[in-house]
Amino acid sequence: MKFYCLNLPRAVDRRAQMQRLWTEERGFELEFFPAVDRRDIAAGAFPLPYDPAAARSRCGRELTPGEVACATSHHLLLRHALAAGHTEIVVMEDDILPAAHTTPPAVNAAIQSALTTFPRLGVLILHEALQPVRAWETRGDTALLAEPPFGFCCVWLNARAMELLARDLATLCYPADWLWTRRFAPMKTVAMTTTPFCTHDGKDSYIGNSSAGPQARRFIP
Repeated sequence: MKFYCLNLPRAVDRRAQMQRLWTEERGFELEFFPAVDRRDIAAGAFPLPYDPAAARSRCGRELTPGEVACATSHHLLLRHALAAGHTEIVVMEDDILPAAHTTPPAVNAAIQSALTTFPRLGVLILHEALQPVRAWETRGDTALLAEPPFGFCCVWLNARAMELLARDLATLCYPADWLWTRRFAPMKTVAMTTTPFCTHDGKDSYIGNSSAGPQARRFIP
């Protein structure tokens, strides 16, 4: 299992925390992938083409620089993983804290159990939900979700999910957080572990979703 961690090059404190908590103390082998900085997006440096009019047409508003940076970062990571030949990966944000029971064998066992329970599964959310969720069905330690939580804190994806999500993200017409409901919930391929393996550390996000309503987080200067 390949574990990726998205990390801004300037966020050296977060990288050090992830290495300490996840690699040194828990034994996770993380590959850090450089995230796109919203400061660069705000300055006009777009790694992917962005059309504000297309975003307004498809999601009702333009994306913030942080949302463009977030969607671009996840797209580039997914394309990198696919090009490397990975058929399944775990993507982690750099500001999550492991639970007491979180180890590589436990995470792998949970993924295999979820796939046995729901063979069509494409995405498995391993983190604590940051807001209420609704399930189609719950079996054992896995809940098949009808209304997934916002966020990409820590998720497992198979190759098909990576392809679909990378394609959606490349349009830069939707905040990345929206795509669980838009893409995977209607297909009934997104689930959540009922015993989460990690949670957000409660600090501010680099995304700065100033237009995201109740999910908004403050910009980091």
